[in-house]
Amino acid sequence: MIESKLDNIGIEYIADYPMSRFTWLKVGGSANFVIYPKTAEQLAAVIILLNKEAYPWVVLGEGSNTIILDKGKGIEKAVIITKKMKSISITDSGEVVAEAGANMGTIMNQTIRKALTGFEFAAGIPGTLGGGVFMNAGANDAEIKDVIKKVWLLIDGKEEIVNRNELNFEYRKSNLPEQAVVMKAEIKLEKGDRQQSEKQVKEYLEKRSRTQPIKMSNTGSIFKNPQNIAAGRLIEELGLKGYEIGGAQISELHGNFIVNTGSAKASEVLELIDLAKENALKTRGIKLEPEVRIIG
Repeated sequence: MIESKLDNIGIEYIADYPMSRFTWLKVGGSANFVIYPKTAEQLAAVIILLNKEAYPWVVLGEGSNTIILDKGKGIEKAVIITKKMKSISITDSGEVVAEAGANMGTIMNQTIRKALTGFEFAAGIPGTLGGGVFMNAGANDAEIKDVIKKVWLLIDGKEEIVNRNELNFEYRKSNLPEQAVVMKAEIKLEKGDRQQSEKQVKEYLEKRSRTQPIKMSNTGSIFKNPQNIAAGRLIEELGLKGYEIGGAQISELHGNFIVNTGSAKASEVLELIDLAKENALKTRGIKLEPEVRIIG
């Protein structure tokens, strides 16, 4: 049994865990197991174990950019959650090494306190550094690729260090090798002015508060921006802002957000995604590509 083998390596886990308690959107069925490694060694041990047992797995950080299916059992996999791997090391010269589970906002705040600049763009970006590297997260005209120096990956239970240019970053995509898991990353920042950085962050957060439904359960941006028009603007022009299916709604505040009004199901969220995709393609000839991860 997987349970006894997880017990043997001393790793924290919960069986049959309802993922609606975990994801930011608060939808989804249960996962067979949710596993919480606290160190890189535990992460490697659990992946080696699951691979040896041919047991399917997926890695998540904070579930901020994720939709878990609610049909059947939800996720017939082990879900490895890295958010307890969260150490951050910062030098005065501007080199930052943070584990995959370190929160993006926490990294930003700690680097600003050290009078380092370059990570202010992360103001309001939800989730962890590992997830940020995986999808080349960005906002405010900057992306993770702009500051990443190198990344420590776990591939088949073995550590590999890759430089930034080997990751072939694209818009909201990192091109990580298949089955690669981010363990930690090094970020290179510059000396800056703490007060100026704090002012910039305040402006970014105020804008986000005005334009995005941050007080409601949501997944962040649903679609990548197509060429020549922002996805939110396109969806607004299609007349879909405020459109509801069950407990899921295309936000009245921002067209590229779907919110849970209190009782949404993953299936209702996916119906809204399909509705937006179909309308964009039919009326504007634009193919919308999801930015959010859909897992089941």
